[in-house]
Amino acid sequence: MEPEKTPQGFYTKKWWEEFRRSEVEEILSLTAEKNNDYTGGSSCDNPFANFDGSSEFGIDPLLGLSLRMQDKFQRIKSFCRDGELAVNGKGDTVRDIYRDLIGYSLIALGMLERRK
Repeated sequence: MEPEKTPQGFYTKKWWEEFRRSEVEEILSLTAEKNNDYTGGSSCDNPFANFDGSSEFGIDPLLGLSLRMQDKFQRIKSFCRDGELAVNGKGDTVRDIYRDLIGYSLIALGMLERRK
């Protein structure tokens, strides 16, 4: 999508709205596919199965998820320090890291809802 800019060269609010919606749609699609893979495939109906598995090690599933988020933050810190990532291939870019964090945040919200 070619960014719409103001005469001053700034991105517009219209562009921002379209960008946000496009990103959210992409993240929803990606997280659905990843959830299927990480939870054991289409035969598993528990969307939190991989994180629930941390209970077998005495780790609260929400803490296990938070540790995965911490891994992502460490990679972002590396990028901010070095200006690049050593591993920067398909599915492993800085953009992907931020998308993963949004995905993990959605999972965390779902896990909190489940605890009610």
